[in-house]
Amino acid sequence: MKERLIQFLAYLGIGQNKFEEKVGLSIGYINKLKGDMTLKSIKKITDTYLELNEEWLKTGKGRMLKNGVDIVQDEINYVPLLPISAQGGTLNDFIVSVKDSDCEKIISPVKGADWAVTVSGDSMSPEYPSGAQILIKKINEKAFIDWGRVYVLDTCNGTVIKILTPSEKDGYVKCVSINTDPKYASFDVSIDDIYGIYRVMLCMSVK
Repeated sequence: MKERLIQFLAYLGIGQNKFEEKVGLSIGYINKLKGDMTLKSIKKITDTYLELNEEWLKTGKGRMLKNGVDIVQDEINYVPLLPISAQGGTLNDFIVSVKDSDCEKIISPVKGADWAVTVSGDSMSPEYPSGAQILIKKINEKAFIDWGRVYVLDTCNGTVIKILTPSEKDGYVKCVSINTDPKYASFDVSIDDIYGIYRVMLCMSVK
């Protein structure tokens, strides 16, 4: 049922938190969903989205929409979920080379994402808590970096999720945490040690 619900979100083109807020579900409800939803939760959804076929949501039978129009398969956005974590703390060792075949595919509510990755650590809390899944898109850092935004860095020493700001050191970028705890101090990373910079497009999390 969770997969069908995420598929419906992909059709709507909205994120999980926005959907949960609109229908009156607790934030993080979808992420915590393990089996079937309660009838009360289903009613909240179908009362909000009258076009949704309740039988399809419950069982997968029939079409997603009551009017008989269903989404085309290629409109569903699947992205590979990396089998590594973006650290919310300091850099840590990891296996740099990841094959697409090694990755589970998940449905993305947004178009254009290249990968999904799980956040580990608390330095980016509360906006990006540990355990959250983030959708990321590779940028050309040589052309432009939108300073002050959240990115995932794939480096020779590990992968991190941080706010990027200009560094005082030439040829470096500064990684800044959201969590203001002193143990999550900012640090600089050499551009030469970065394999790729990925902009965070969406965070799917329990907040």
